[in-house]
Amino acid sequence: MECEICGSQEAGYLILVEGAKMNVCTDCSSSGKLLRAPVPPKGRDDAPQREREEIEVVEGYGKLISDARRKLGLPIEVLAERINEKMSFLERIEHEKTLPDEKIAHKLQKELGIKLLQGVVNTSGGTTSQAKGGMTLGDILEIEKREKRKKE
Repeated sequence: MECEICGSQEAGYLILVEGAKMNVCTDCSSSGKLLRAPVPPKGRDDAPQREREEIEVVEGYGKLISDARRKLGLPIEVLAERINEKMSFLERIEHEKTLPDEKIAHKLQKELGIKLLQGVVNTSGGTTSQAKGGMTLGDILEIEKREKRKKE
């Protein structure tokens, strides 16, 4: 976050200056009344940083949800009420027009007794889109450059 007084990149303090709340750096924190100071991370100073495992929804999630719901004899209206979501939203998920976020996927897993989320291992060291087989803008530019060279 950027300091709203001097522009420094490390604005961890929240101060009150003449009625206005501002995010500021250490140097500028004495310019007003201190409301919040940055909290240092607990016990993580010498611990190595671990990469967080990425989670994605399994393929064919719509059919999986629909089949599990029907197997349990649950109308979509009842399922929507049980997990506190709108029926129209669940219909879009079942038709795979909308991808459920992690929170909703967990609710559906618990209610229907199915597995919707799976971990993704990124072993290539590249970006997530490359690990999933997706193309980046850089990849597209490289392909276009190669095709242009072939034509010349």
